[in-house]
Amino acid sequence: MIPGPADTDEYVKIAGSQLAPKDGLLSLRMVNQLEETIYFDRARLLAVDHPSDQEIFPDERLMPGAPYPVFRIFSVEGARLPAAAVDSLGRDQLAAISQIDRVYAGPVELLPYKGYAKEHELTLDLGPLDTGTPVVLLLHGWIDYADSTSNLAAAQAGLKLTPPFLEAHDEANGQWVRVLPQMGFPAGLPKTMTVDLTGKLPPGCRKVRITTSMRIYWDQIRVATALGASPILTAIEASRAELRYRGFPALVSPDGRPPESYDYARDQARVHWKTHVGTFTRYGQVVPLLGVVDDRYVITKPGDEVALEFPAAALPPLAAGFSRDYLLFADGFGKDMDINSARPDTVTPLPWHAMKSYPPAKGDPSPFLTPEALDSVVTWDTRIVPSALLPIRPAPAKER
Repeated sequence: MIPGPADTDEYVKIAGSQLAPKDGLLSLRMVNQLEETIYFDRARLLAVDHPSDQEIFPDERLMPGAPYPVFRIFSVEGARLPAAAVDSLGRDQLAAISQIDRVYAGPVELLPYKGYAKEHELTLDLGPLDTGTPVVLLLHGWIDYADSTSNLAAAQAGLKLTPPFLEAHDEANGQWVRVLPQMGFPAGLPKTMTVDLTGKLPPGCRKVRITTSMRIYWDQIRVATALGASPILTAIEASRAELRYRGFPALVSPDGRPPESYDYARDQARVHWKTHVGTFTRYGQVVPLLGVVDDRYVITKPGDEVALEFPAAALPPLAAGFSRDYLLFADGFGKDMDINSARPDTVTPLPWHAMKSYPPAKGDPSPFLTPEALDSVVTWDTRIVPSALLPIRPAPAKER
C-alpha cells in the first residue's frame, strides 16, 4: 500500500506551567515546520482540573488501521517504576527507563531502512499486582518513523514492519499469552502514551513483554495501579485563529542526537523543504474553519502557522487543592512529499474523513462537490503555489 495523507485526531497534553494567561488570553501556535501539507479541520482547548497530588494523561497513541482510542483521561496517583526491565539481549534496561533523560531503551539492531529494526523485545516485571486493581502503563518515548521510500525498499527485500504487540506471562502454565495484538506507539516526538491492562492479565501475572520491529525509543516507563476520580473538564473555543507565515523554528538538541526539538524564538538558517503545488488557505482569520470536524480545512504549507487564542475568562475558578493542565484537541490530515507516497506533488485531491482509500477510489462519493463545499473552497483556498518546474510532456514532433 502506498500511503497517502495520514489522518490525525490527537489530544496534546500541555502542563499548566507551560500555559499561563496573558492579557486574558491563552495563546498557542500550531506550526507546520515539515515538508508536508497539513490540513487542520478542528481545534479546541480543554482545561483539565484535578487534585494536585494526581497526574493526568489522555488515552493517546497511534494505532494505524484501527479505530482511535475512545476519549478518556487517566487520573493517576503514585505511579511507580517496574521492578525490572530487560531487552532481547538480556541487558538490564531499568536505569534507561527510570526517568525522562534522553537515555533510551530501544532497538537492539537497526536495519538499513529508515524506521526499521530487527524484531526486538522489552520485558517488564511490573512488580506485585493486587487482584482487581487497575493496571495502566505510562510509556514516554518517541518513534523514528519509516517513510514511503523505506517501506518500498523494505518490501522489495521481503521485510515488513511489526507494530508493537504486548504479551503477558501466564504463571499457571509458564506460557506467554498475547493480550494486546496491537498496542499502539507514540505519535512522533517524545510524549507519554497509555496502555490499559486492567482485567487483561492472567491471574498472578507480573511480567509483560513488548515486541516490535519499529524504531521506538522508550525514555521512561511507569506502572499506575491507583486511579483517581475523573477530572473536571471545561472546553473552550478559540476566539481568534490567524493563519500566517512564521518560517521555521530552529532545530535544537541538547546532546546532538535525535530527537530534536524546536526553539520558536529562533529561526533555522537554511531550509530545503519543497512545497506541494496547489491552492492553500488564504492568510488571515480562520476561526470558522476550526469549529467542527466537517472536512473544511485550514490548508497550510511549510512555514505556516495557526496562531490560536482562547479566552481565559471562559474558565471557572480553580478549586483549592486542585491543579489545572490542558489538552489541545487537533483533528486533520498530514501529507508528505515522499516520491513514493500517493500524489506526492499536489495539494489535491483533498482527503476526507470517510474516504476508503487515497487517492479516492472511483465511486467513493466526495464531500467537496456540493455547492456549499465548493463555495467554501472558492472563499478560503485562494493562495496559489505554482510549480517551479516545467511540466513533463512529450516533445514536439519536430524535436524527435
